[in-house]
Amino acid sequence: MDRNRIKLIIAMVSGVAVLALGFLLGVQPQLSAASAAAEQKASVDQQNEGIRAAVEQLIAENEGLAGLEDERDAKLASVPAAPDMPALIRQLDQMAGEAGTMVTSFTTADPVSYVAPASATAPAAAAPAEGTESSEGTDGSADAAAAPAEAALPTAPATVTDPAVTTANFSTIAVTVDIQGSYDQALDFVDRIQKGPRLFLVTAITSSEPEEGSETAEGQTWTVGGLVFVLQDGETAPADGDATTTAPTQAEGTDEGTDTTASGR
Repeated sequence: MDRNRIKLIIAMVSGVAVLALGFLLGVQPQLSAASAAAEQKASVDQQNEGIRAAVEQLIAENEGLAGLEDERDAKLASVPAAPDMPALIRQLDQMAGEAGTMVTSFTTADPVSYVAPASATAPAAAAPAEGTESSEGTDGSADAAAAPAEAALPTAPATVTDPAVTTANFSTIAVTVDIQGSYDQALDFVDRIQKGPRLFLVTAITSSEPEEGSETAEGQTWTVGGLVFVLQDGETAPADGDATTTAPTQAEGTDEGTDTTASGR
């Protein structure tokens, strides 16, 4: 092998080595940097998509904020933080006028702190009294007849209460409203108070015929009993019987001389 061929081989090997070294030192780092930049861009794009979705959700929620505030105000009005009997009297008088009847009397009792009801349990089967004959030795027909009756005993559902509602912040107020009008007017009035802005639980409805020659002979007198509710801060909730007393008030639309009182409130 002559010297020229050896030099050519050495030159070729040196060129390959230079190219390999140039790739490792120059091109490979650039390729790695480009790959890392692409991965970082994909991650940033994904984060931007998440942020964009969150912003769109916030915009949608902000557009519905007015509706949520209206719903909140309606719930606060249905169970207010104070008894506010004058406002309740005005609401009842307005609803009575819309029903074509008239409030003649309004009374309330002292607030009563809420007590969570205990879950009722099914009554236990009565044990046979001492001295009575046992069904042993019989044909078993008595036991067979009693078994279906025992199995059919109803069981009360478990009581569900909200732990946020306690005796310290929730109280009930018994309310009695007397109205004068026809049967249909009384039903209309009861329907309105159950759908009114103040939560009103109707517990009793009674009626009495007017006496002949009396001033109320135009229609029956209906007495509607129920409960309204107060949800207060635990630090300001009144104890039982610790209710402020207001002077008797005259409900709008009632006859002159008829006392519409808020007893104990």
